[in-house]
Amino acid sequence: MEPHDDRIAKRLAEIQTQEQELDRESAQRSTPEPDPGSPVATRRDGGTLRSAAFLAGVVLLTAALIGTAVTLNRMAGRDIADAKRLGQAAVTSCTRHGPITNHGFGYWQRCTATITWDDGQVTRTTADAVFTPNDIGTKVSVGDLGNYRTSKQLARADTDRRPWLAWIGYTAGALALVPGIAAVLLLRELLRFRRRSARSAGSLS
Repeated sequence: MEPHDDRIAKRLAEIQTQEQELDRESAQRSTPEPDPGSPVATRRDGGTLRSAAFLAGVVLLTAALIGTAVTLNRMAGRDIADAKRLGQAAVTSCTRHGPITNHGFGYWQRCTATITWDDGQVTRTTADAVFTPNDIGTKVSVGDLGNYRTSKQLARADTDRRPWLAWIGYTAGALALVPGIAAVLLLRELLRFRRRSARSAGSLS
């Protein structure tokens, strides 16, 4: 059997070793956040700013592509051959809108007109990007393409449909999906990072 003093010394050494391990674990858990202005904090803030700037750039690119797609589709016009009926429009007033709206880039006119259809019906309607102030006081041959939401879709007889512009617009809209998805994924990662940072700060307080 070991002497009594040897057993006591061994037990004290074990207790001291356990206390040192507990001190190390406690120090690791209670490591303070880097002081503002320290290299670690500066790198973290710089990375967050770069990510936010990159996200803003991706969002702007997505918006630009979508705006281009809408603009080209507006400029492509409509085919009067698809009209359900024909008529004569008398434009009474116009209001200019732009340069950036839900109809894309550039300026366009929202005009009010009274249309006398070939079947004898007379309607008063407001059309977007169909008429111009130059049409006031004249008769414009138009075709009825039906209703979309709450507005009537019209096609002018003196304006040809340009499908190639529409196809370029469709291509721009498809390309907008790539940065759009990237923006969503990046925003999700930034939100996750902020939540993790908030939880870490709460656990240390």
